[in-house]
Amino acid sequence: MSDKNTKTKRTSRLKRHFWVWPLLIGFGLLFVGEFAGVIPTIPLKLFFNIPPMWDFTLEYAVFIGIFVVVLLFCAIFEKKIFRCFFPASKNGLPGNNIKNLLIGLLIGFLMNGSCILAAWLNGDLHFSIGKFLPVYLIITFFAVMIQSSSEEMLTRGYIYLAHSERYPAWFAMISNALFFAALHLANDGITVIAIVELIMSGVALSLVVYCKKSLWMAFGYHTMWNYTQSIIFGLPNSGIVSQGSFLHLDAASDSFFYDSGFGVEGTVLSIVTEFAVIAWCLWSLKKEGRKLNLKEVNPHSI
Repeated sequence: MSDKNTKTKRTSRLKRHFWVWPLLIGFGLLFVGEFAGVIPTIPLKLFFNIPPMWDFTLEYAVFIGIFVVVLLFCAIFEKKIFRCFFPASKNGLPGNNIKNLLIGLLIGFLMNGSCILAAWLNGDLHFSIGKFLPVYLIITFFAVMIQSSSEEMLTRGYIYLAHSERYPAWFAMISNALFFAALHLANDGITVIAIVELIMSGVALSLVVYCKKSLWMAFGYHTMWNYTQSIIFGLPNSGIVSQGSFLHLDAASDSFFYDSGFGVEGTVLSIVTEFAVIAWCLWSLKKEGRKLNLKEVNPHSI
């Protein structure tokens, strides 16, 4: 390929990654993906009486539409980003492996679990054993993973990586974090604190990808945060409550540790846990002999 053709191809890619385009395309992928995911459920809801607990699972599963649409878009138009979704052994990001996925699951559980424990110890939460089925807990885990991973593919995958190819790391982190928060603005019980928490969550997840070079760790982190909160403890997940959780919330009161409208995600304590993840990422970098360079462009060399 001639130098002229190479330059033209590079210029075309950079124009496509002018900062506003990934955001607009991201919203487009979101709407198309939601539509694609909901369409197959219409006959189910029309002809079958789906119990509330399974309808809740279905609400997570429809995110498969976003998952597929983002994959297809990147496979056609963003082949370098497309490869970043796959295992390290298949030319994906170096940190995409089962170990980091499991570490992400552990981080999500510890973060959300610590917030719930603090609220319970403070007397804000009162639980009883919920009406659940073991098969429900298993199937819903994978439905939650689909939902959480699709959001990560869109935000920390496509938008973050597209921006980081042309702009400094700090810009890529903040842009996708704001986009991520915007996705939740219509959720029930949203508050200013909840919006700040969502933004900090986006920044923390971006740092996980930056420091660990692993989208899979972000998949696990997001998945277990949602699963712990909604399916294990039966608390609102972005304002939505499961009907088939392991524990059932009998009563709750507002405090520093809990917001009855938005759950633990609407509290200052939750923001503190995001800072804890950021601190862990920075410590990991130092341990590995690396430095955080927020001015760095294309840190993942996609």
